[in-house]
Amino acid sequence: MTIAQLFSPIRLPFRRLLSTSTMPFTYEEAVTKIVGLQTNAAVLDALRKAGPRMNDKSLPEMRDYLRRIGYESKDLDCMNIIHVTGTKGKGSTCALTQSVLHNWTSPDGKPLKTGLFTSPHLVAMRERIRIDGAPISEDLFAKYTEDVWNRLEATKDQAAYLQHSQDPKKIIKNQLPNPDKPAYFRFLTLVAFHAMMQEKVDVAILEVGVGGEYDSTNIVENPIVCGITALGLDHVTVLGNTIDSIAWHKAGIIKNKVPAIAFNQVPEAIEVIKQRAAEKEAPLQIIYPENVTALDNVEIGLHGVHQRYNALVAVELCKIWLEKCKGVKFDEPQGVVPASFFKGLKEVKWPGRGQVMPVQDTKYASEVQPDTDLKWYLDGAHTAESLQVCAEWFKDTVKEKDDNTKRVLVFNCTHGRDGLRLLHSISAIHKVVQFDHAVFSTNVTFKKGYTADSANFTVAIDEKLTLQHELADAWMKLVPEFPQDHIHYAASVEEAVLWSVDFSQKAGLGQKTQVLSTGSLIMVGNTLTVMDIPPQ
Repeated sequence: MTIAQLFSPIRLPFRRLLSTSTMPFTYEEAVTKIVGLQTNAAVLDALRKAGPRMNDKSLPEMRDYLRRIGYESKDLDCMNIIHVTGTKGKGSTCALTQSVLHNWTSPDGKPLKTGLFTSPHLVAMRERIRIDGAPISEDLFAKYTEDVWNRLEATKDQAAYLQHSQDPKKIIKNQLPNPDKPAYFRFLTLVAFHAMMQEKVDVAILEVGVGGEYDSTNIVENPIVCGITALGLDHVTVLGNTIDSIAWHKAGIIKNKVPAIAFNQVPEAIEVIKQRAAEKEAPLQIIYPENVTALDNVEIGLHGVHQRYNALVAVELCKIWLEKCKGVKFDEPQGVVPASFFKGLKEVKWPGRGQVMPVQDTKYASEVQPDTDLKWYLDGAHTAESLQVCAEWFKDTVKEKDDNTKRVLVFNCTHGRDGLRLLHSISAIHKVVQFDHAVFSTNVTFKKGYTADSANFTVAIDEKLTLQHELADAWMKLVPEFPQDHIHYAASVEEAVLWSVDFSQKAGLGQKTQVLSTGSLIMVGNTLTVMDIPPQ
């Protein structure tokens, strides 16, 4: 078989790809199908031993999947894509960008129809795909999942790429239940593309999953503009353990002659970004922290100075998009935020990041005394840099501690991350905020396990709580004076939440309980699930 034959488009009439099932997918069935595409912990370990997971086969494979569901990469251009990567703040930047564009008033008074694809989700899988800022409905998510599933099923005999390869990774993948279908995140990317194409969005804002160069979203060929938010060390087993290596991967989304916006980085990283932009002849605009004064009189719906940095990137992404796609000419001088952006910047919502949740807003309201003052401070920070920002946000939000206040740290990080390094940022504020107790939790949602939306088979359940004990040891190294009997372990997020509720009731009348829950966006999402907070 020639290379041309290997990658030739697979065109099938839509009617041939419709479901042969007599009953359409329910939302629960759609979620279960997708969860079944997760690579379990044992297989992930085998893949890691087989070699780097991110490689030059990733994008050809993804294009093949896209063809099998009826699209070419160039077909996606009609969505006028904004592509965003980064280590910190890429999701928030996407949310800000979406809010600004959706709230922008066009001359004809018609709002732009926006599509947004982000990851991970907090409460429900459908949160990853948003139309006009709202998660798509359960019915639409089920429908578009079924479309993609059935199209892949109808073309599985044409899944030519690497089908007969002796590549060790392919051999391992062939042992999975659905070797002819893409893995979890890739499948969700296909569903997002299909959903937004069918919904005929005016603009699609895509958040990269991991890295950029080999990410499944990077089959986009002609975005309108690309954005790179602040970088840091994360996903080092995939992207490399140096900041310049990570910058190389992130800058891989820059396309030929397509404008790029990048937040300023450490010298090693920004030089790599400049070099990659120059190679693509892409105009590069760098946003500097001191530019934040442009937002002095602008209200941002997300808390923290880091969100104002993200807003700077979002503003420039929106300006370029409107100039290129709508012919808008901005009269404001450079560095001044257009007044037409104010509403979107103010009304943006992005749960799980700098979010305060009083117990009265949760399902536990009926289980506590009416005057209970219990609040969770939720932030999905999961890198050393973002945890430092989270720590500062918590310190500034809760203010000085008095005798009537008790503070609790609930923490977890996913396997593969340096717990000692991550906890350092939190321990640095301990002398100021003075945590009274620390709870080290797993990411498992309930005592009985996961919900369908929160199921995660990529990490093996450890009944011995080995990681949690390691995190506790790290905390004691950083804060040796912390009382040993004030360290607690939770085998599930539900147990961590229940511990906090119970603790607040034992604290007595007039006591305030402030719980900082951080270290893992998955844990924060599962906390909202346990509290019975609906998808937002």
